[in-house]
Amino acid sequence: MVPNGLEQRAIESDSRFIFHSESPLLVTIAVLQLVDERKIKLTDSLSRWIPEYPFADQIKVKHLLKSNSGIPDFYYNCLMVTFEGDPVHQQRTDEEKRVFEKRMLNQNRHFERVFELVKEGALLYAPGTKGRMGSATNWVFLAEIVKRITGETVLERLMKSVFEPLQMTKIKRGGDGDTVSYTVVNNTHLVRMPLDYPVEGLFSVTLSDMKTFLKALATRKVFSEASWKLLLRYDEEGEGIVFENANGFDCANIEFLGYGFYFYINHKTGVSFASLTNEEQRYKHIAGDQQYFRRMTREIVEAAFTFPEDTKLVPLSTKNMWQALSLKVEENQQSFVLETKSSVAMALMYKTKRAFVEMEGSRAVGLLVLDINPKKNYFNIDIIIIDKRFQGKGYGKIMLNWAIETLKKQGAKELEIGVSRYNHAAKKIYMDAGFTPKAVYDGGMNLHMLIE
Repeated sequence: MVPNGLEQRAIESDSRFIFHSESPLLVTIAVLQLVDERKIKLTDSLSRWIPEYPFADQIKVKHLLKSNSGIPDFYYNCLMVTFEGDPVHQQRTDEEKRVFEKRMLNQNRHFERVFELVKEGALLYAPGTKGRMGSATNWVFLAEIVKRITGETVLERLMKSVFEPLQMTKIKRGGDGDTVSYTVVNNTHLVRMPLDYPVEGLFSVTLSDMKTFLKALATRKVFSEASWKLLLRYDEEGEGIVFENANGFDCANIEFLGYGFYFYINHKTGVSFASLTNEEQRYKHIAGDQQYFRRMTREIVEAAFTFPEDTKLVPLSTKNMWQALSLKVEENQQSFVLETKSSVAMALMYKTKRAFVEMEGSRAVGLLVLDINPKKNYFNIDIIIIDKRFQGKGYGKIMLNWAIETLKKQGAKELEIGVSRYNHAAKKIYMDAGFTPKAVYDGGMNLHMLIE
């Protein structure tokens, strides 16, 4: 079915996609280039550049870049609140609301209008507070700072300092696109997003342009190495300045009215990929797990290029819990091993059980649960799970050897482990490590090992 009854248009390699130059990634590039030119410092107070803002002396440029300045979001905290109380707006259908709200977002995102919307409001939280929601106002303010320093808009700066030097020759200023864009309503259906009104700061690109841009980011061009190191510095939640770390990939995006450029770069391995789309993706919750196109694509690519290089086992913690919970074995192995959520729950419920996550760099590849009870001289390997994407690469052997050495240090003189008779891959790993059959049943086996 064609969304909104419109005729579908085939997307070709030279089709044009529309983006806004004042997206977080692009504004950050413009600002960090000014840092490289020593025209601005991240520690500068906002009062130096936008002194008219009432809380400017409490906010630094780095708070704007990190999106934790505490400034209210001009769209969600201001415009959308007004729309929610507007009886005319509430009479619109969900689809009509979505189109109207996006139009208001774009028509009000210039500095003068944004400043009027937020200047009377208090800060939502103290600048620099971690773990709080960001604000689109940050990027509007940063774009204004770029303009006040250089006399140029962010787009004008990017054209001269990024797009033209990279020879991205097909970029055009303005909203000249030939693709149809859609956003998602209630995560269920697509709604056409017409761009039938003027918006400042737009440009259109082709696939070849964005391939060039991706290559430049993957090879650390655009700004200095010092700025790159700053960009790729992450907090304990994997969040950085614009970029975030997703299982080892440095990722960010540019979005506008359903158009999206989403890229993933592993600067250690050199692997990089991106998607260029004209519609927002839909999310599905399957068996408690969130599934969507970009995540599935990333997981396929990362698995293909992941091998034991920087492997370690670390205790289960808040830093790796969500990755650990998403680990899955092949369907034909599900009857052999307890799934990860139950394994984690079991480890947390018993005092003698300890859970460890096998990490390859910053990505989880497996889960191990040990039972350690020196008082009763009981040591057991309860659970070994290697995610189906990383099986057959040696991670199970690494985990098992680590488990044996860990239990040996705890005082174990012998070990037992249970395994299905039909889980041939697991049996081979255990027996190669020195386990021998102690008892064989119809469906399973107990394997035993003496530790010297």
